[in-house]
Amino acid sequence: MGEATPPRAISTERALDAPRYVAALRRGFWLMVLIVVPLTTTVLVLSLLLPKTYTATASLVLDERPGVLDSGSGETSVRRLATIQRLLTSRDVLERAAEQLPGETADTLQDKVKVTSDDAADIINVQASDNDPEGAAAIANGVTRTFLSVERAVDARTDAAERRELEDLLRRLEAGGASATEIRAVRDRLAALSVSSIGGSDELRLAEVARPPESAAAPRPLQSTIFALFASIFIAVLVALGRDLVSPRLTGPRQLTALTGLTPLVVMPPGRRRGRAARSDEAYQALAASVRLQLSEAQRVVVVTSPHVDPGRAEVSVGLGRALSANGMPTLLASADLRRPMIHEELGVPQAPGLGEVLSALEADPAESAAGLIRTATRSHQRPSPGELRALPSGDISQHPAALLSGDSLGVVFEELGRSEYRYVIVEGPPLLGPIDGQLVARWADAVLVVCRLDRLSPDEAVELGEVLARLRAPVLGSVVVGGSRVRYSLPAWTPVRAKA
Repeated sequence: MGEATPPRAISTERALDAPRYVAALRRGFWLMVLIVVPLTTTVLVLSLLLPKTYTATASLVLDERPGVLDSGSGETSVRRLATIQRLLTSRDVLERAAEQLPGETADTLQDKVKVTSDDAADIINVQASDNDPEGAAAIANGVTRTFLSVERAVDARTDAAERRELEDLLRRLEAGGASATEIRAVRDRLAALSVSSIGGSDELRLAEVARPPESAAAPRPLQSTIFALFASIFIAVLVALGRDLVSPRLTGPRQLTALTGLTPLVVMPPGRRRGRAARSDEAYQALAASVRLQLSEAQRVVVVTSPHVDPGRAEVSVGLGRALSANGMPTLLASADLRRPMIHEELGVPQAPGLGEVLSALEADPAESAAGLIRTATRSHQRPSPGELRALPSGDISQHPAALLSGDSLGVVFEELGRSEYRYVIVEGPPLLGPIDGQLVARWADAVLVVCRLDRLSPDEAVELGEVLARLRAPVLGSVVVGGSRVRYSLPAWTPVRAKA
């Protein structure tokens, strides 16, 4: 006997996609709000502004009374109901009804009257709509009664004509000496016709008159708004998931670590910057502890960068700098982003003079004192006191930042900062993906910290980020992840990172 075939492994691909869909909905929250709120509000406003429409219904019943020889076919009843339904909205009936309804014509009644039938109960409903409840009831009753009067007049004429024909036939038979059987048959038909005219074998009568409705049939603001709310939510979910299929983003810190190798030191949920900053003191204290554990006494300059342009770089730089200075360590916050600096906005200080002026002066005259230029740019010529936080903004934005950052002047400045009285120098660095500015700045740093927003980073960009980080000479401390489901902290390895070669 051959070997038994091992059972096929159960696929978990669908289960593994659930976090991705949840993350896509979380990232698209504000997009969904921008879809749901305007659509729902528009429907509500239109429902309140549109004129009200009232509906009233009158009912007719077809009371069939079959004779002895009548089979009472259901198909005949259905045809009879369909015929009546057509005749109720015929041009002749509507014109006659319009004569009794002020302000109405056959054309307006054609739009306002709707006739339906219930085959199981032989009921015909005449439904009328109008902007006034009394007007709706008057239209339904007027059309119904007009049709009944027309039907009775037609039946009376038909019975009278048939009676005359039978009476003439009876006279001819009696005068011509016809047999008694033929004469009796004609007399029986006359008697049956008399009975039919009195009681009717196929009687159509008014079952229920239309009454003015108490509430409008349309619009219904509450029902319409609820329907619009659920419909817009459905559309918004489809848009959010569709956007994720077209432009996928990372599902969480684990995927970021798998693609880049970055250790998430701090994970913070998304939110408004002010709200997130208010609850992030503990997160920045944890981040400061991670930085202190990983850096040796000789390592001071930490570049805070990101894959793309992101206000989170400046926010994390300031939060980390304040946490370090709060522990009694003199700290300098500097900005090396000469294209889109943001740290001066976070601190509320002038953008210039700053690092750009320092680099330009050193490029023009390498003999200039870097320490003196830095003191001038920081507007302080005294030693920093314990726990003091100072700022070195970016300065005027250069037209050629890559040329300025690629020179030796940046290395001179970073070396001077490494020998300064500041225990830590936190540098807002340019992005690592795109222009080469970020990689030029990172090569002079003692360590690099990467701020990653999950909703702005695709898997392909994460792979590219990992490749760029692998080529850097400076050690990478880890990442600050914005976009997690909850706040999390991770301690680094207990051995300090090695200084750059």
